[in-house]
Amino acid sequence: ARAAPPAARVPDLSGFYSADHGGANWGVEPHPQRVDLTPAGRGVVIDPPDKMLPYQDWARKERLNRDTPARGYDDPTAHCFVASGVPRVFWVPSPFQILQTPTHVVFFYERMSWRIVTLEPRPFLPDTIRLWNGDSVGRWDGNTLVVDTRNFNGRNWLSEVGDVVSHAQTVTERFIPVNASTIRYQATVTDPIVYTRPWTIEIPFERQKDQLLEVACLEDNQDLQHLKDVKDAATGGTSTGGR
Repeated sequence: ARAAPPAARVPDLSGFYSADHGGANWGVEPHPQRVDLTPAGRGVVIDPPDKMLPYQDWARKERLNRDTPARGYDDPTAHCFVASGVPRVFWVPSPFQILQTPTHVVFFYERMSWRIVTLEPRPFLPDTIRLWNGDSVGRWDGNTLVVDTRNFNGRNWLSEVGDVVSHAQTVTERFIPVNASTIRYQATVTDPIVYTRPWTIEIPFERQKDQLLEVACLEDNQDLQHLKDVKDAATGGTSTGGR
């Protein structure tokens, strides 16, 4: 009998990383520094070529409305929800760890959360099950790790200024090894409720020697009361807490 061919070798992405996120947590599109000290950002969109998100008209209006004092309280990350959503989870400014096994890839984040990606073919969860970080199934395309994610709950923001996604969002991520210390990360977002076409971002991950810290947001959340006070002052009422 002929021997089975050897299993294809794939790169080991395991390690600690920091993303050169280009200020995307304060706006995915290019933006200057603002008087409220929101950092400038180079824009991480590579398609469309103008680096602007292809919003439908209603969604662009919603994005601008979120970027007002009264809406800052509504960003789920302000309430310390540990899941920032995909792909935002990679540009919230904190390092992360990748742990790779033959059957799974696990991402650990400093805010004591994690994301598990199976590398074994399986159907996605039923449409009735919706998650903050969605349901992810990965595969190898040569040396590139490709991860497809769906089943989002539609409650995430893509940035602090309110970039929009809905429950119809799907994401295809590509983790492309460049060398021993760098991964080129690409994510294509498709959301026909919010956008007129799919769009793609790209940022590099750089390997770090440090390990992760435990960041307990709920024990050190100094901003939420201030955001609540601003919202109440702007709306003339009393806000009702997190989602």
